Amino acid sequence: MVFSFFKKDRKSGRDSDVATTTRSGAATTSSGFQNTTSAPRTTVMRPAPAVPDKQLARSLARETAAKIDAIESEMTRDFLRGGSSGNAGTGNTAAGDTGSASATPAGVSPPVTPPAPSPAASKAVQPAADVDDIGDDSSADLFDGLETVELSAAGSGSVIDEAAILFANGQLDAAEAALRAGIDSDTVGQNRRTAWRLLLELINQRGDPAAFEEAATGYALRFGKSPPAWIDYRAADPSAPAVVDAEACVKLPAVLDAQIVQSLEQLKRLAAQHAALRLDLSATESIDLVGAELLLRVLTAFKRSTHQLTLIGAERLLAALRRTVEPGRRDASDAAWMLLIETLRLLGRQDEFEESAIQYCVTFEVSPPSWEPAPSTIVVKDEAPAPAAPPPAIDPLDWRGEIEKDGEPFFGRLTVAASGSRHVVVQCRYLRRMAFSSGTTLLALVMKLQGGGIKVEFRDVNALVAALFYLVGITAVATVQVRSA
Repeated sequence: MVFSFFKKDRKSGRDSDVATTTRSGAATTSSGFQNTTSAPRTTVMRPAPAVPDKQLARSLARETAAKIDAIESEMTRDFLRGGSSGNAGTGNTAAGDTGSASATPAGVSPPVTPPAPSPAASKAVQPAADVDDIGDDSSADLFDGLETVELSAAGSGSVIDEAAILFANGQLDAAEAALRAGIDSDTVGQNRRTAWRLLLELINQRGDPAAFEEAATGYALRFGKSPPAWIDYRAADPSAPAVVDAEACVKLPAVLDAQIVQSLEQLKRLAAQHAALRLDLSATESIDLVGAELLLRVLTAFKRSTHQLTLIGAERLLAALRRTVEPGRRDASDAAWMLLIETLRLLGRQDEFEESAIQYCVTFEVSPPSWEPAPSTIVVKDEAPAPAAPPPAIDPLDWRGEIEKDGEPFFGRLTVAASGSRHVVVQCRYLRRMAFSSGTTLLALVMKLQGGGIKVEFRDVNALVAALFYLVGITAVATVQVRSA
């Protein structure tokens, strides 16, 4: 498998060619083709006394035509190679080896043998249509431009390759910057529409609907075609961070003591991201003075903030507090009493509030707190929310989210499915990204399955993942259908 990104430097083969030509005594141009005005031409044009002038002229014309034919043939071969170093180490110049040329009969062009295409780029020897003129978004059409990377202008294919690799390695910002630079400078060659498709996919994945709409409009105006549709990956992606609902919830354990500090720290972190939160106390069985002090501080903080806090299971907390306090017994802290009185305020029980306030006053010999309405930032609900319905079962071959490292459990599921079928279809509509290393692992697996007579088809692959599939060679051994909407 040939990876265009990792090919040898094109200069290496050409340098060796020039060196060979220099040793043979033939002058070369900067492009590597033999100069017909050099020493070999002078030798050919030296007239022999025994040859009549007309015959000599015909002979020179035939030799000149042969040389032109040879140079044109070699130029054609050079363009088909795309300037690669495929002939490095053979000792041939771009116009043919000097020693071989001297052994070729006059008037006969040296044979031209096109280089054998690699499995991953079997169609690279035939120029493809400009991607801009393609009317359909199948993988064969959308990525024809990628198949001619070696035929494109310098840098055109490398922009696509670079973006695909950066994205596969999780560098989304760098991939987007590379694509925008290539599009703005028009250095993507035949791959213009492919570059736009990759850019739209990147914007979609970073979750910016406004920027996506703007780019989609530009795509439609530029190519006169409908742009790809927005995909809500997060709603269907099991590996994406869970979408916390409007009221992020923290549930406390049955025993409220010093150990709840971690849960309350979580509540504090959620408050930095959410304006409304829930504190679930429905499991409360007991509470000590430390736990009461911690909860009292939380309630005091929310009374003074602009956040909304919903208490669930306040009745369970009240029952536990009544078992903790005892009228007339002065504990080391009055936190349990103060939390009891505050809970009664939040529940709106004024009579019980005033009775407990008097008992607190007698126990600690202080003035009792006065009744005030509950703050608007804290509300009480008696019942915990109903448990969320389990997510629907997902087909094992419906790949979603991101695939990293060795590709498990995704690749294992593919192997299992292939053991009972000769044609396996993998749905990739919600597959966001595949790491480069995972792509090479998948290539080896698909080649193994293909060797066993099993056909693998990947459907609705996004443009970025499809670019990776082409780059590593998966499109040469499996059917890859690019998502069009």
